[in-house]
Amino acid sequence: MLVRSVGLFMVGLLLGLLLGLATLVAMEPFYHPPSVWVPLGLLLGLGLLSAVLTLQWQKLFTTLSTAVFGSAVMTVTVDYFLELLRLVQYVYERVKVAPALQIIC
Repeated sequence: MLVRSVGLFMVGLLLGLLLGLATLVAMEPFYHPPSVWVPLGLLLGLGLLSAVLTLQWQKLFTTLSTAVFGSAVMTVTVDYFLELLRLVQYVYERVKVAPALQIIC
């Protein structure tokens, strides 16, 4: 029984972390956090919230988490072949609160 609960918790945590990363990227043009604690708090908060919600509504959040994780894997794969992981580097810079780089075309 414990193994099933831990697995559901981890699936929900993964969903929350991916949603947190998407939130960090989406709010970058409007708000740049002054400290690294803001992104970490957002990631931890959304991760724990979705983990607890996954324990409550197992089927819905497991399906949602699988879909979000699959789309993230496909996005990273396309990014690797087209831009050599430039999107992954951008998301990593948002997590560690680095200033946004100007892209010159």
